[in-house]
Amino acid sequence: MNAFKSQQHRWAKGSIQTAKKLLPTILKSDLPLVVKREAFFHLTNNMAYLLMVLLSVLMPISMVVRFQHGLYGTLFLDLPFFLTATASVCFFYVAAQRERGAKGWERVKYLPFLMSLGIGMAISNAKAVAEALLNQQSGFARTPKTGAEGKKAVTVKKAYRGSKSLLPYVELLFAAYFTGALWFAIDARIYTSVPFIVLFLAGFLYVGSSSLLQGLSGRMKLVESSPAVEPSEEQPRRAA
Repeated sequence: MNAFKSQQHRWAKGSIQTAKKLLPTILKSDLPLVVKREAFFHLTNNMAYLLMVLLSVLMPISMVVRFQHGLYGTLFLDLPFFLTATASVCFFYVAAQRERGAKGWERVKYLPFLMSLGIGMAISNAKAVAEALLNQQSGFARTPKTGAEGKKAVTVKKAYRGSKSLLPYVELLFAAYFTGALWFAIDARIYTSVPFIVLFLAGFLYVGSSSLLQGLSGRMKLVESSPAVEPSEEQPRRAA
C-alpha cells in the first residue's frame, strides 16, 4: 500500500506540474478545440482529489444539518448529481475491464472496492496536487519492483516502509469521522445516505490501516533482519 501511494503521489503531482508547464501553450496554440479540451481534462483530472477531500468533510455535516432543520427532502435535488458522478466512475472501470477481456459479472464485481480505494487515496493524492500547485519540490521516490520471469512474478523479499508520514493517521481519522456519520444515518433512518457513507468509510479505513500496519511491520522486519554487531577479538593493527 505504501508503495502504491508513493507511486500515485508521484503521478498526481507530476500531472499537475505538467499541466502548469504545458497547458498555457496548448490553449494558446492553433490546435483544434477538441484537442485542447482533451489535453485540459487529461492533465487536470487529478484536481478532482482536492474536491473529493472537500466532499469528504462536508458530506456528513450536510447530512446532519439537513436532518436537524427538516431540509432532508432537498437531498432528492442532489441525488441525480451523486448518481451521475457515481455512474461515470462505474463506466470508466467497466470500460477498462471490457478492454482486458472480462465478461459479465467479472466486469463489475470489484466496482465497490475500486471506488472505495479511489476515495481512500484522495488525501494522499490531494496532498500531491497541493504540492504541485504551491511549487513544492520533492525528490523522486522510487517504488519497489517485483520484476517477472516468464509468467511468474518475482516476490520482493525486502520490506517496503515508505517515508514516515502522518497521512495514515489522518486517513484513519476520516474513517472514524464516517463511522460517526454512519451511526447517525442509521439511527436517524436516513438510509439513502448509507451506501455512500459506507464507500467513504471503507476506503479511508482500508488505506489508512494498510499503510499504518505495513509501516509498523516493515520496521519490525528490518530490526529483526539487522545483523548483530559483535566486538572483534583481534586488536586493530597500526598503520605501517
